[in-house]
Amino acid sequence: MSNTYAGDVEIDLGTVFRLVFRKLPLLILFGIAAAAGVYYLLSSADPVYRAETTLLIETGETDLTRNTDAATTAALLDQQGVASQVQLIRSRDVAIAVIEQLGLEANPDFDPALKEPGLVDRLMGMVGLGDDGPAAPVEEVVLADFMSRLSVNPITDTRVIAIAFEAGDPRLAADIANAIAAQYIAQQREVQRVATAVATDWLQTEIDALSARVVAAEEAVETFRADNNLFLTGQNAAVTITAQRLADASAELARVRTTRAEAEAKAALIRTTLDEGGALTALDILNSPVVANLREQEVAIRGQIAEASATLMPGHPQIRALNAQLADIAEAVRAEARNVLAGLETEAQLARNYEAQLAATEDELRAAAAVSNQAEVQLRALEREATAERDLLETYLALAREAVSRQNANFLPVNVRVVSPAAPALEPSYPKPIPMSIIAALLVMMLGAAIVLVRELASGRATRPALIARPAPLIVQPAAAPVVAAPPLQPVVPGDEPAPWSEGGDIRRMMPRDPGIDAVAAQVEQALGGMAAHIRSAGARRVLITMTPSALAGGRPLAAVALARALSRTGARVLLVDLHGDEADRMAMGEAGNLPGFGDLFAGEASFAQVIFRDRISPAHFIPAGRRRRLSDMMDGGRMATLVAALDHTYDHVVYDIGSEMLPLLGPGAGMAVVVTDREPGDPETTRGFDAVRAVSEAEVMVLVAEAPAAEQAGAAA
Repeated sequence: MSNTYAGDVEIDLGTVFRLVFRKLPLLILFGIAAAAGVYYLLSSADPVYRAETTLLIETGETDLTRNTDAATTAALLDQQGVASQVQLIRSRDVAIAVIEQLGLEANPDFDPALKEPGLVDRLMGMVGLGDDGPAAPVEEVVLADFMSRLSVNPITDTRVIAIAFEAGDPRLAADIANAIAAQYIAQQREVQRVATAVATDWLQTEIDALSARVVAAEEAVETFRADNNLFLTGQNAAVTITAQRLADASAELARVRTTRAEAEAKAALIRTTLDEGGALTALDILNSPVVANLREQEVAIRGQIAEASATLMPGHPQIRALNAQLADIAEAVRAEARNVLAGLETEAQLARNYEAQLAATEDELRAAAAVSNQAEVQLRALEREATAERDLLETYLALAREAVSRQNANFLPVNVRVVSPAAPALEPSYPKPIPMSIIAALLVMMLGAAIVLVRELASGRATRPALIARPAPLIVQPAAAPVVAAPPLQPVVPGDEPAPWSEGGDIRRMMPRDPGIDAVAAQVEQALGGMAAHIRSAGARRVLITMTPSALAGGRPLAAVALARALSRTGARVLLVDLHGDEADRMAMGEAGNLPGFGDLFAGEASFAQVIFRDRISPAHFIPAGRRRRLSDMMDGGRMATLVAALDHTYDHVVYDIGSEMLPLLGPGAGMAVVVTDREPGDPETTRGFDAVRAVSEAEVMVLVAEAPAAEQAGAAA
């Protein structure tokens, strides 16, 4: 059987290589010619030299002069900051300044008008094809040529910028690259100088205005202080006079109250002693000079009494006289105590009067202090304003002094420095005759080979009939053996014993009786045995059985039953799943009707144990279609995949007897597919059945051809 389709072609690589190899000498000749031409043109071209200088973007300040914040420095050194510096280097101002500095307008290398016209230009001018249009300004022409030769690029992952320039003179290329870097740095320094000068002028203007505002603010503070009597006193001039007087009055009042209380306490003690007749031992009494003198006299008299008592009786006039003197002294002491008491009471009264005066004075000072405190609130606001103006003025003065010192010292740091200046190149960067000639030769040869290939493909000499990319189908075609019976199918009666042979006997039970059926059945059994052996050797776990419409026209074939039994004879665990609704597989395998099956399992109304049955004449198991047979209910891919996966893990081979509508669900995971047809293998209907499986599955496809029985063929011929 052929394994090609009519009209399909593919490229014959062997033929292509042979055709290209035959043309190889000619392709090499063209390549050599192209290389020679390119080498001649490049050798006669003016050389171009490339010079490069590199700049490093960094902060130009030192630790002593740095006054920029971290955010400004980060913005300068990040990727966007470096890219901005690249654009500044490529600016028009830098280019014009370098052109004027080096006099490039008078250099013929930059102004084509200064060059002698070449042969081609003279010939074109003679025939009127010269460039007679309006000439652009020389400055613009030179600037455009200058910018086309300039290349400014940042080096990846660094803050280094490479400035490259190309020119016909290596020294000129290096001078221009260095001049661009120097001009860029000079412009950066000029920008710093102008910015510093502008800032200095602005600061001076602000300083003048701030000075006047500071003077006015300080005058307002002092005027308000004088108007509200808020003069300061004390050691640090931090307290107002009113507050100081109030503090002094409060301290004096406390002292007077203490003195008055002390005098009253002493007077009360002496009064109590006099009233009770006790000993006058109060300190104020003892400290009195009069009392001290009387005490001395008392001591002397007591001494005399003691001497006289030694020789005289108590009633002696001398002793009585001395005792009388003691009584007079005691009365004199008490009189002096009363004098001390009177003095203390007078002192207490004076203290009370003074206390009253101080209390009145304190009240007056408190009222004055309250008014003074309210005025101090306004005074502090004026002082804060004056302080803020003064601080701002001092800040501006410091900045102005720094700016003036930088200008005077000519210290204007820039944020870039030259890392490596450009040097004259020793070899031209363009042209490279040898490498470019080799590349030209290879390109010409590749183009020639492509032209040869296209021409041969267009002529058809480099193509051949296309083979099917996937494995060719295995064709099983018994000589004249029907795989199924012609309709009508006769039901199998449960319990009826089959014929002694397995495969043909079962098929024969489903067929009308025919004299040559035994020989036919033997051929069928042999063919299916070979197919089962192929499936077994391939290890195909999931096997699909589908049929062409013509094979179904006269009744569904029972090829799935026969194949399942043939597989079971190899010792494998085999399960047949019937997804048709005609009960033919169930009757062939010998079970009663109205059994639960795959439809009930899919719906969740039955378990695996309830739907799996055993074939009565082979070790194969089968699942009938079941009571719920609507295929539309089984289009849930997730549920179907779960059930199919469970069966694949349980059995060695699972044979699915299906129609074409179930191919999209079961085809992707199938290992083998069998297309049953009653037509020739090359028939369009057989091809459509084959392609239907190929469209949804990578499985190997076998075609089982069932020819019509001899009796039917004879009847059809009659």
